[in-house]
Amino acid sequence: MIQVRYLVALLLALSLLLGGCWDRRELEERISVVALGIDIAERKPNLYKLTVQIPIPTKIAGSGAGGGGGGKGGGAPVRVMSSTGHTVLEAIGNLQKRLNQKIFIGHTRVVAISEAVARKGMREITDGFRRDPEMRRLLWPIVVKKDAAHLLKVNPKLAQVPVVYIMDMIESGTKTGAIPAQTLGNFYIQYSSEPLEPYLNYMETRTDEIIWKGVAVFHKDRMVGVLPEAQTWVLNQLRDNRQGGDVVIAVPGQKGKYFTVRPHFVRTKLRIDKTGNGNGGLQARYVCRMQCDLIEATIPLDFTNDRAIRKYEQLVRQEMEKRAAKLIGMLQNEFKSDILKLGLSLRAHHYHDYWVNHNWEQEFPRFPISVQYDVYIRRIGMEVK
Repeated sequence: MIQVRYLVALLLALSLLLGGCWDRRELEERISVVALGIDIAERKPNLYKLTVQIPIPTKIAGSGAGGGGGGKGGGAPVRVMSSTGHTVLEAIGNLQKRLNQKIFIGHTRVVAISEAVARKGMREITDGFRRDPEMRRLLWPIVVKKDAAHLLKVNPKLAQVPVVYIMDMIESGTKTGAIPAQTLGNFYIQYSSEPLEPYLNYMETRTDEIIWKGVAVFHKDRMVGVLPEAQTWVLNQLRDNRQGGDVVIAVPGQKGKYFTVRPHFVRTKLRIDKTGNGNGGLQARYVCRMQCDLIEATIPLDFTNDRAIRKYEQLVRQEMEKRAAKLIGMLQNEFKSDILKLGLSLRAHHYHDYWVNHNWEQEFPRFPISVQYDVYIRRIGMEVK
C-alpha cells in the first residue's frame, strides 16, 4: 500500500514536467495584424493586392512608452503596408519577407474586401482563411465600394487605431439592430449550406469618413448587388427579429412635414401554407409585429384618442409594407438570392412534400411571398405646450 502511494506521488510530480511553453512565442516576437484589405492589383488582374494595418505599440497612447502623439512616441500609431500575390496567402508570404518578425493574424478584427473582388468571387480568398486555425471566426468581413486598401488608410480622428473605429461602428450598430451582426463564421455557414445565401455589410469610404451603406448580397460566392439601408432594416426585422433603423413618415396633406418613429420591439412569424389554387404549391407569409416610439414630429400631432393613434400607425404600416415589397422584389427579380432564410424553413418543415421535389435556386424567384406589418405606437414622449 505504501509503495502504491509513493508511485502515485512520483507520477504526480513527473506530470508537472509535462506542461510548459516549449513552442511559445513572445508578443514582442510577433507582428500583429489588426485589419486586412484585399483588392485586385493595379494593372495585374491575375494578382491580389493585400493591405495590412499594423499597430505600433510604442506610439499608442497609454502604452507606457511615451506614446500619445508627443515626445519619442509621436507619429502615426499604425503602419499600413501592401503586397501582391496570386493568392492571399502568397501575398502574406511576400509581405513576410519585408518584416523582421512573424506575421500573426490571430488578432485580426476586420477583413475589408473590395467590390471588384467580391463580384469576382470569394472562394479563392476565403479558402485559406477557413483552413487557418489562427483566423478569428468572430471578425467582421466588410465589402468596400471601391478600394479596400483605402478603408485601412482612412483616419476618422475619433479613435487612435482606425480599425477600432470600424469595430465600434459595427458593434454599436448591431446593438441597436440597425447593422446586421454578420461575422466571418456566419458567412462560412451560409456559404456552405445549400438553402442559405450569404451577405456582408457594405461600406463606402471618403477622404476621412467611413459610411455604412447597407449590405452586399451574394449568390453562392459572388456578390450580385447591394441592398440600401431601408431594405436592410426590413431584412433585419423579417430575418432576425432585429429593430432596424428609424422610420421617417411624411404627413399626408402637409408638405414638408414629417414624424419619426423608432422600433423598439420586433417579432416576426413566418407562415408557409398551400396556395389554394389546386396545384399543391406553397406560399410564404411574413407577419411582423412592431412596437414603436414617437421620437420626432415637425408638426403638432393629435394623440388624444385611439382613432388618431390608429391613423398614424396605419401610415407607418403602409410605409413598412412598401419597403418590404421592394426588398422582396429586389431579392427575387434582381438578385435571385434567398438571404431571407426562407429556403431553410422550407427544408425544415416541408422537406418531403416540397424540398426534395424542387430546385430552390430556380424556384425562389417565383415563389409567392407576402409581408404584413402590425404596427403599434406605444410611447409618444414628452411635449412642450
